[in-house]
Amino acid sequence: MKSVAVLIGNAEYAQENNLPCCREDVSAFASLLEETGRFDEITSKVDLDADGMRTAVREALQLSEDYEEVFFFFSGHGCHVAGDLYLCGTNFDGSRPNETGLSHSDLIDIFRAATPSVLITVFDACFSGSPLVKGAPAVPQVAKNGLRNVLQFSSSLDSQTSLAGEKLSEFTRAFLEACVRKSDGEVFYTDIKNALRDRFLGNDSQTPFFVNQGTGRERLVDDVKKLATFKRKLGTVWSSKDDDDTDDAAEDGSLEITPFEPLTPTQALAAIEEKMATPEAADEFIGSIFDGVTNRFNESDFAKFFDLEIKNHSDFYESGTEEFMIRVLSREERYDRLVTAEIKREKKNSSPFQSAIIGMMAAMNQEWVDHYDLRLNCTLARAQIKIILTPKYRALKQLQLEISCAPSLEHCYVFEVLTQHSLADWEAFAPDGSEVVRRWYKLEWDDDPEFLVEKVCQKLTAAITEHIESTTKRIQGR
Repeated sequence: MKSVAVLIGNAEYAQENNLPCCREDVSAFASLLEETGRFDEITSKVDLDADGMRTAVREALQLSEDYEEVFFFFSGHGCHVAGDLYLCGTNFDGSRPNETGLSHSDLIDIFRAATPSVLITVFDACFSGSPLVKGAPAVPQVAKNGLRNVLQFSSSLDSQTSLAGEKLSEFTRAFLEACVRKSDGEVFYTDIKNALRDRFLGNDSQTPFFVNQGTGRERLVDDVKKLATFKRKLGTVWSSKDDDDTDDAAEDGSLEITPFEPLTPTQALAAIEEKMATPEAADEFIGSIFDGVTNRFNESDFAKFFDLEIKNHSDFYESGTEEFMIRVLSREERYDRLVTAEIKREKKNSSPFQSAIIGMMAAMNQEWVDHYDLRLNCTLARAQIKIILTPKYRALKQLQLEISCAPSLEHCYVFEVLTQHSLADWEAFAPDGSEVVRRWYKLEWDDDPEFLVEKVCQKLTAAITEHIESTTKRIQGR
């Protein structure tokens, strides 16, 4: 029977933040699995769209083969939609998650068809804590003729984000270090799980999620000494230390794993306090984003095609990003109420006449209405900017870019929505437009916002260029 591994890392995204460390995550995992000597085939792929991810998994698992173990690893963006985890392809679009993402449900179906004796899945992605069966308990029942021994490692709960890193993602690094922490003996997957539990103990922002359906005897390697070379590489090639910081390195270059020591309450509070924003710092940070995007566009040569109008608001005045912001912020764990973002569901009241006619059926089948509440509770000089590009030629459409910033003490959430609007009257454009871009970002207050400015402007420039080119081609082809 064969044992195979499929490793996928998506580092470059068209509509999401790039994650350079995900490329190294795959390399490090491939190195680890190779040294176990247990896997007949290890497939490593980087920067795949959703179709590419499905193809990679299907091609690695031939239905004519019998599999002892299937090991799957994914590092990249994750998204939770309608109760399911989606592994984001490089072209992921939140409005088309099934087409541009690989759902956890579909992935498990592919694995189930291969019927491996052991299935190990490791997801290093935001919102990745997903049960194996929707609505099932965290540890599902063993299914006859299905997956028998299953261990799932997820980097966070389905309501949390996962942290990237300089060389490796934080959860990936913790997993790999857990694999080589022993000096001798076997390494069981349950050993790794227990080490990860301790590693993230007390970390309220990222809590690993585990599904364990097995005997507890499933193992990564029969002798940890086989991983000696990998342990040295983890301490050098993928070291988390700076190049000139060698004080904690062993003489042979191997990794010295320092036991995790929890901070005292005073130390923890002081560390968090340093990262929290002040009103002045928040205004400066948000202003640099808005001014950066505006200045970049003013330097472009699109003025011959569009008239530019810029609207700045100190509150969430524009409604184009409202529902998007509420859905994101309502699932984020925030330790403040600088922004209220809530979805309240209420029963739709029927009129007395309708209730009398429908009777019992009306009571049993009442409709529900969602009410969205988005409020900025703190004072900001600018919270939202809207850039309106009105075409000088009626063959072109109007473009509207809304950028909204929602502050919290620890993070600045930035929302970007770009829409196209057709003429609805001789001199007026339709208020509702077709969506071109919808993205959100979670930034630390000490981050450099220049990368975000660059990302927004690149997408805006690409959308304008594509619109002009497609319009002129259509006209010329008449």
